[in-house]
Amino acid sequence: MNTLKKQLKKLLKLINQNNFVSNNSFLKKSASLSIKKNINIIVKVIILMDQNMVNNSVIEIFVGDLSNIEYDAVVIPTNSRLLPSGDLRCKVLRKAGTQVQVECNRIINKISQIAVGDSIMTSGGNYTQYIIHANGPRLGQVKEGKNIMQATWNSLKLADEKGLNSIVFPPISKEMRGFTTNFCAKAMLIAIIKYLNEINKNLKNVSICVETQPESEVFEKNLNELTS
Repeated sequence: MNTLKKQLKKLLKLINQNNFVSNNSFLKKSASLSIKKNINIIVKVIILMDQNMVNNSVIEIFVGDLSNIEYDAVVIPTNSRLLPSGDLRCKVLRKAGTQVQVECNRIINKISQIAVGDSIMTSGGNYTQYIIHANGPRLGQVKEGKNIMQATWNSLKLADEKGLNSIVFPPISKEMRGFTTNFCAKAMLIAIIKYLNEINKNLKNVSICVETQPESEVFEKNLNELTS
């Protein structure tokens, strides 16, 4: 599927460079516009076919930088005290500005700590609308998979109840907590699919942003198995 999309994009590039069709400029322009229109339609159909739909919501996996994307809510890993820790959390908090950490400190002053499997929402500061701080389990703790599922579920619930349409996750508990990509993928996707099928009211796009293509392939494999 990805190879076909790349080939179609190359063909569109050739047409835009006028390296295609007749030497007659009028015919070249007319033919190029017609071909471009048809290829664009095909590309859109392929993209739609390539998406995983669950109860009218899209689940997407992509390779990217979580600190540089636009969603209504962005999920980042946290610890029980909502303190800066780990590369991804620190990177997002720096981009969001001091306001978000001030909110985190106020929350901790009231409730002392965030339990494993829980999530809390703050404003997104200078970065996005909202940041959701998800406290996933550490490797070796009891009920590891259940707690990853719970952190995912609670994050979805916070965004959904806020009336948001889109949310993006990193692989929960992978960066700092030592879990494999496959373990995170299976637990997260089970929770996402179950939530979208049973509870969801507002979320139209649930995405998972990974750092490498091999990670993406692991998530895609699990997603295909769970939705086939």
